[in-house]
Amino acid sequence: MLWRVCKNFVILLGVYVLAVGVIGVQAGSLTPGTFYVVGVGPAGPEHATLRALEVIKGADFILCGEKMAARFKPYLQDKTILADPWKGMWDYKGKTWEEIPKLKPEEQQAFQKERISIREALVRQIKEKLGEGKTVALLDSGDPCLFGPAHWFSEGFEPQQVQFIPGVGAFSAAMAALQKSSIPAYNTRFVLQTSPFFLMGKEKSEQVVQDLAKYPVTMVFYMGLKEMPRLIPLLKKYHPGDLPVAVVYNAGYPDKEKVVKGTLDTILDQIAAEKEKWNGLIMVGRCLQGQPYRGRVENLLGYHDLKKVNKSVPPPPKQ
Repeated sequence: MLWRVCKNFVILLGVYVLAVGVIGVQAGSLTPGTFYVVGVGPAGPEHATLRALEVIKGADFILCGEKMAARFKPYLQDKTILADPWKGMWDYKGKTWEEIPKLKPEEQQAFQKERISIREALVRQIKEKLGEGKTVALLDSGDPCLFGPAHWFSEGFEPQQVQFIPGVGAFSAAMAALQKSSIPAYNTRFVLQTSPFFLMGKEKSEQVVQDLAKYPVTMVFYMGLKEMPRLIPLLKKYHPGDLPVAVVYNAGYPDKEKVVKGTLDTILDQIAAEKEKWNGLIMVGRCLQGQPYRGRVENLLGYHDLKKVNKSVPPPPKQ
């Protein structure tokens, strides 16, 4: 009897040890000599994935800014922060990023040389750590593969030296705040994610906007709050004034998130008093009104075909 009890105990103990070992290897293991780009989502740890938090805990060195370090303080207690990867990247001798284009040409060239020099020095520093078999994790807000500046560093390494950890992006957080489907949504053909800086470039920008207006589309604009006085009138030239617009400020931040809804005709007046001029996502499209998902999936035959069967079906919203 005693032998059977001991035998069962040994078996259970072995199973437990094996299970713990497997879980530890699968969930928390990091590859030595690897540079991790970790998407941590908006705000703080509440939107970071389990894998992101595991990499942060397991990494030998961390790259992040002061605000990020403060938000993830409980996970960085015993960590060495190698550097702030963004220091000197977006400002120059007291001038902000918005003021850089106003500098003299020679000053702009000096700024570009300086930030490239900063980037190259940090890449060398990371490579030294990787050469020692250490792991380095760069914490990047939101989705690191959409407007993710971390690529400026990751492209300095061989692909096998880098691992990207996906994160919840501002777009996902904003759509969650709006409780809407970007697509399927009525007759929407595609979702456009860009920035006014890219959309309204120097070459044929208005032609691009005009061409896009031919199709029902959900438009998402990053880093565009300061460009709205220029963006909204341009969109109004080729879209109806009642086209819904929403601005989601600080998407994903539980204490600061705010949604302002309007139309192309009204949105500029509605946001005029807002103090936030950077951290906001601009959403434009019919997906913001009514029940866009049902409007599409419950009408798979298409509006025109379905109207032949049932004349009571309402017409789709004008795009």
